[in-house]
Amino acid sequence: MLNRVFYGWWVVLATSVIHLWGAGTFYYSFTAFFNPIVEEFGWSYAATSFAASIRSIEGGIASPIVGFAADRFGARRLLFVGSILTGLGFILLSQIHSLWSFYLLFVFLSIGSSLLFPVPGWTAVANWFLKKRGTAFGIMSGAIGLGGGMIYLANVLINLYGWRLTLVFTGFGTWVIGIPLSLFVRHRPEPYGLLPDGEVPMKAVQDPVEDADKGAPGVAEGFTLREAWRTRAFWGIALVVTVSAATVHAIIVHVMPYLISVDFSREGASLIASSLVFISITGRFGLGWLSNRFDDRYLLAAGMMLQALGLIFLTGAGDILWAALFIVIFGPAYGGVLTLRLTIQAKYFGSRAFGSIQGTLMAIMIIGSMSSPLLTGRCYDIYGDYRLAWLVLAAANVAVVPLALKIRRPRVDRGTP
Repeated sequence: MLNRVFYGWWVVLATSVIHLWGAGTFYYSFTAFFNPIVEEFGWSYAATSFAASIRSIEGGIASPIVGFAADRFGARRLLFVGSILTGLGFILLSQIHSLWSFYLLFVFLSIGSSLLFPVPGWTAVANWFLKKRGTAFGIMSGAIGLGGGMIYLANVLINLYGWRLTLVFTGFGTWVIGIPLSLFVRHRPEPYGLLPDGEVPMKAVQDPVEDADKGAPGVAEGFTLREAWRTRAFWGIALVVTVSAATVHAIIVHVMPYLISVDFSREGASLIASSLVFISITGRFGLGWLSNRFDDRYLLAAGMMLQALGLIFLTGAGDILWAALFIVIFGPAYGGVLTLRLTIQAKYFGSRAFGSIQGTLMAIMIIGSMSSPLLTGRCYDIYGDYRLAWLVLAAANVAVVPLALKIRRPRVDRGTP
């Protein structure tokens, strides 16, 4: 029975579990560690938030390099090394005693996590699927959403054992999960006598780019990074996802501090933060599935509008009803936008340089993901309130909706806008 399952789905499973753990521990759970660290060291919200900005800076620098390395050397090697470094980074982070050591070890941890997720896994899965990429990406994005449960778990462990010992547990968990699963990943199906989607082998095609555009399997189709870089579509996608990244990073870092500031308990705030990420699974998988059937541009525009609406409800989250509306609107929207970023790239530029193109897009997104947590924390330091930051981000989401609708697929004569 197991032999009948297309191996690409095993690649999806292995990388999905790695993404679940990696995103849940390093990305989402930072909000659970935020207040305990502030309380122990007395740092300002802006100073503590800067660690998330450092994470984004390192990610922006590393992503193009990791993308190129994934295309060149394969995902398995990167995932293996990333598991080792990330686990070690969590353990070392548990030993900090100053702000500078906090920043320095966050850089080390960020380097390891860049190798662990998400670019290597996305690149491998893009190579194993063509017609079913939307579904495969949706599953992987859904797994990242499940990682939101780590917020609640981290909060429980912090309450029981303290934030330092919780980081040690996280480091060992990364080794136990990441190292063996990385060995299951294969970069492309062709060396193993297989084709994308499990298709039956066909005769060699005449024109790789043309046939790939028609959906022919088994071809490393599409644009190089340089060719993609020259298109209007690339820069349109980059601007939209940069605004989305700014929004999501600000929320992920500050959602628990914000909810606590409007009189939620730590337990209640962690439950809402976890629920937000959990419910994003509906958008991650749902819009990935819908992208196989509808124009991605309209789905992307709808996602950005819903993110803006969710932010407006967040401003009233002192009321549990407004908090619930924020969760059910913003969660699926931001989850869906994350998946659509991948499906649009794959459809417009193919898998030939998927890792390099995705890494470069993530490097551009640093503008938003680096600045938004810091500026949001600064907003609270100055005004004692987060609401102005949420309204500014809502306006930015609305502003890029027309641009999302204008994105056009580049012609197959390579690099033509």
